[in-house]
Amino acid sequence: MILLDGAMGTELERRGARMDAPLWSAHALLEAPDCICNIHLDYLRAGAQVITTNSFRTHAQNLAAAGPEMAVRADELTRKSVELAHEARRLYQQQCPDPVQVAGSISPLYDCFEPESSPPGQGAHGPHRVMAQSLVAAGCDLLLIETMSKIDEATAAVRAASGLGKPIWLAVVCDAAGNLLGGESLRTLIEACRQLPLAALLINCTDTEFLGQALPALKAATSDGPIRGLYPHTGRNDPNQFVTHAGDARWFAERVEACVAHDPGLQIVGSCCGSDPSWTAELARRLHPTARERNRGFDQLAAMR
Repeated sequence: MILLDGAMGTELERRGARMDAPLWSAHALLEAPDCICNIHLDYLRAGAQVITTNSFRTHAQNLAAAGPEMAVRADELTRKSVELAHEARRLYQQQCPDPVQVAGSISPLYDCFEPESSPPGQGAHGPHRVMAQSLVAAGCDLLLIETMSKIDEATAAVRAASGLGKPIWLAVVCDAAGNLLGGESLRTLIEACRQLPLAALLINCTDTEFLGQALPALKAATSDGPIRGLYPHTGRNDPNQFVTHAGDARWFAERVEACVAHDPGLQIVGSCCGSDPSWTAELARRLHPTARERNRGFDQLAAMR
């Protein structure tokens, strides 16, 4: 079992960092880099084996909304997000020799919860390639394409990340029916990825109430494909609004633990929006109760390289 970290954006906000549009979490790369590093470090101390770079808003397309002077800083800020994760790993490994990995986050080019804004694959490939190259050049250990809601952009991002010598994980958002947020099925997604070098397929930033539909579909779709995992958000999708923190860390960990018990093939777990290091610690307590089980996760990560 591989344990991912938890939320970055909502945790930055909880700690007082600026999080307004259009830069959102990218503000902290400019104004609060120590806060980013400390969040990574706290997730590692809580038991995370993979920490995710704060690069969710560093595509040039995202930064351009704040002006052309920001768009040209995309490579600089993307690399900085990796450097901060490396610094947290260095600080952690001064006390603990665990072989932590850094996942380079690649987000959708536009709003991840508006599938209609997702560009066609031809238009998405170039920007995602630039992002992947920046992350790899800065030294990330794997590429995590996350919060995708349309197959076309998801597969374009996987193709763009291919050939750079790093494992590629893809995480998608699912709806109440167990499909991608854009309405396409997980099986259709897997068929579209069949010839692509995908190491893992995950469900992320999804209501835990939706997992009853999504996880069986994920299992069926990946029976002979990439390993699978999940890191849901902590809230609830009411008809007219998103309600954060539908429960506490124990409530969340119980739900994730039940998912793993039902499907032992889930080999990567973590948490998304609304979580903090205490949520990771609760997952670690339940899923990595012994050093031996924790070491299995490190072995699995090493095998993916």
